[in-house]
Amino acid sequence: MNEGIYEITDEVIGNKAYLSSKDIREVIIGEDIRHIGDWAFAKCSNLCRVSFAGDFRPGLFGRDVFGGCTRLGSISFRDTDQETTYLLAACVNRMYYDHLLRADDVGQKSWYEKWDICLVSELSDDGAAARNAAALCGEEDISYDGIGSVDGEMPGETKDYVKNEEFRKCSLCYLRLDNDRNLSEGTRDVIKAYLISNSFGEGSGAAFYSLFEDENTTLKFMRIYLDTVKHDRETLKRLINEVPVRDVGARAFLIRETDGGVDPLFGLML
Repeated sequence: MNEGIYEITDEVIGNKAYLSSKDIREVIIGEDIRHIGDWAFAKCSNLCRVSFAGDFRPGLFGRDVFGGCTRLGSISFRDTDQETTYLLAACVNRMYYDHLLRADDVGQKSWYEKWDICLVSELSDDGAAARNAAALCGEEDISYDGIGSVDGEMPGETKDYVKNEEFRKCSLCYLRLDNDRNLSEGTRDVIKAYLISNSFGEGSGAAFYSLFEDENTTLKFMRIYLDTVKHDRETLKRLINEVPVRDVGARAFLIRETDGGVDPLFGLML
């Protein structure tokens, strides 16, 4: 163990073994692992990355192993492609379909199709549709709050909760478009339509404002946003003033998109 990096060589990690550990940032799991118990790393709020030295194997995960790990960005195996690595993490920290982590076909085309069924049902904003999609994917008992029975009921629909849900859905759209392995054109169209319907000046506007929630993806996802929504030059100028003051890089990016101009924050010509 070194500065939040846990190297685990056990064959079995028990139920709740590291539940709510705050000092874990990265977990490296050896090739001999056979099973990881229910909620083993649940609510490890600073966990960002999980790496397996061996290949993916069916039956490895118990229930909600990473439930509530809101910062988890990647779950990688020796034999998984990069897209699968990111989408696996999204299953448990943003999509709340833990059964996708426990599927037997992780990384295969059929798995991507299940992932996309779940995403489309999320975008439909229909709880019944979400449950039906989960059933199609072969899972009957699913936790919809992201952390299962570890911390109980999902919060009510407060104003902040609704905003966070809109931001979450948009972030999933960007993630899938950025990692588009086995993405069908039909699903791509649904994702783009959702972003357009919630772009700046439309719907909730979450497709634009959610871009600034994670500075590591802001510019990459902004490129996807602009290519999808295709704002005119006048709207691009308006967007510049909507960028948070702290995000100088995003402001400069938008100024370049308008073919140069004066930065309203610094008065600089770019």
